[in-house]
Amino acid sequence: MESPPKNRTQTIQRIVIALEDEINDFGWQGVVLNRIAQRAGVSKTLIYRYFGSVEGLIVHYLKTDQFFPTFTPQVLDHIRPLKKSELAGIWYRQVIQTYRSLRSSGPARELLKATLSDSNPRADVISQTVDEELTRLVDQLSFVQGADSQAISAVMLAGMSYLTIMAQNNSSVIGLDLRNEQDWNRIEEAVKLLYTAINKLSMDSDKITLDSQVLNAVEDQWA
Repeated sequence: MESPPKNRTQTIQRIVIALEDEINDFGWQGVVLNRIAQRAGVSKTLIYRYFGSVEGLIVHYLKTDQFFPTFTPQVLDHIRPLKKSELAGIWYRQVIQTYRSLRSSGPARELLKATLSDSNPRADVISQTVDEELTRLVDQLSFVQGADSQAISAVMLAGMSYLTIMAQNNSSVIGLDLRNEQDWNRIEEAVKLLYTAINKLSMDSDKITLDSQVLNAVEDQWA
């Protein structure tokens, strides 16, 4: 039975939980609308009305702040660095936090696996959504001009995504046991080291500067 409009938020939450259970039980390829509706106690028509399709529901799920945060202008102003030496901390903390969130969620890890699949419409939707969310996150937190933040982030985030997928497969990489939290701590320390080294290069280069919004924030602070 369909829920009344005033319960839309709670209904969507039930549908999302049903989707997570469905992914856990059947994988990203086995998700079907009928079972989601049954698990959530709603009609298929309601799910179509809210999301358009199973793929639309998956897109909604991936775009929640649970995995890829959306920073308001106020939050960005709060975390915006006032000098280049502060960049590394912002970058590596967000990367580590993002992939901890993905790694701690079985459904999210399973959906990441779809990004490696070819010639599958659902996989294409998932891959595009993950890429859009990561791109948005990188764009929000670059804070610099003159550095190829896009390429640097592509290398770092692709590596972390691959390691997270291998963890879902219970695999090891270069002798690191991805089921072991101690080895994940080593990976996170490596991420911190790499971003710190990149930050050092930016500090030594006159061609790399904080973006204009950062400079304006510094000027406003001392005005």
